[in-house]
Amino acid sequence: MKSTRHILLLAFAIGLLVGAARWGIECLLVVPLMPDPQSPIWIMMSTITSVLIAATIIPFACLALYGIASPSKLMRVAALVPVLLLFGWFSIGFINLARIRSALLDSADPSTQADRLRVLASFKEGPGYEIDNRVAKHPNTPPDVLRLLHGRPDQVGTEIILASNANTPDDVLFDLAKRDDEWAKYIQESLKENPRYSVLFSGNENTPSK
Repeated sequence: MKSTRHILLLAFAIGLLVGAARWGIECLLVVPLMPDPQSPIWIMMSTITSVLIAATIIPFACLALYGIASPSKLMRVAALVPVLLLFGWFSIGFINLARIRSALLDSADPSTQADRLRVLASFKEGPGYEIDNRVAKHPNTPPDVLRLLHGRPDQVGTEIILASNANTPDDVLFDLAKRDDEWAKYIQESLKENPRYSVLFSGNENTPSK
């Protein structure tokens, strides 16, 4: 009974430690790179994910600890399976967080080159919409990549940013200028910040309505 209680306590401690470590790494290394309005949402999602991870790890840890404490050599060897599964799962989570952090940093770095920005335009993990916004704003993003960012579902923020980028292709800017919904005025304001606005829209039939 005493051994069982110790195993349960140790399994709980392992789950709690892993969940807390994931939450700490995400909230200390990734969340600070996000815009302030998005940070609370990200922290909330990280908390939920970390709790679920901790709850999932506890039974796996129990099985592993029971196996390790068993007098049977076969059981001790079998106990390595959940240990390896936990290690692999935890490692993948850390790798993904590292990739997200790298993507956020690179997409905001003025020195990031076009090849890297091209890759980031297809980055879908974590806050993909935020990375799209940063790539859309970046002065080194090639026109063909900016065209790929245009029209992505539920990403009006990206459209507004595209409107102000001097590298955005003419056809995309004209398409944005024709937008007629509740976001049109914001896109038109952004278009007017584009260095090419006067050249493209002065006397042009595609000039946004005022």
